[in-house]
Parts: sequence; structure tokens; C-alpha cells
Amino acid sequence: MTARQQAICTLDEFAAYLKVGKRTLYRLAAHGDIPAFKVGGTWRFRQSEIDRWINDQIQAGRKKEVIRTDKQPKSAEHPVSPGRAVRRRGQTD
Repeated sequence: MTARQQAICTLDEFAAYLKVGKRTLYRLAAHGDIPAFKVGGTWRFRQSEIDRWINDQIQAGRKKEVIRTDKQPKSAEHPVSPGRAVRRRGQTD
């Protein structure tokens, strides 16, 4: 393993690396949303695991974009039930 793969960061160091607040990072770690472990009651982050997590987040975001573009237009998502009239603003009977 290289030194980069073995690098372990503190909460402060890693918050600066991700450019997020320490509270946000603490919450993510506490909920298990980001790879982390505790040493003596304080959170630690392995650089290689975090880089992998970042890449996974990027890939998941790309998959969501593809799904969104494949969706039908909003008008087709909520069809009007048969026998139910739809009134538009300013429209009278």
C-alpha cells in the first residue's frame, strides 16, 4: 500500500478536504453515511476509503441524471381520471 492509501485524517482535516462543515461531516459519520471509524472516541477517516466513497457518489449522481432524462413529461405522470374535467384558470363553463 502507498502512503496515500494508508493516510488517516481527523475530522478537522477531512472537513477541510471535502470543504464541508465539521458538523455535517460528524453527522454523516455518525449515521454511517460515510466510511469512518472512531479512535478513542474521535472520528477518523481513511483517505483511500473516502476517495472511493466520493467516486461512488459521483457515479450514483450520474445514474440519477440518466433516470431523470428517461422519465415522461410531468403532464404524462399524472393523467386525469376519466370523467373528470380539468379547468384552467380563466376558463368558464
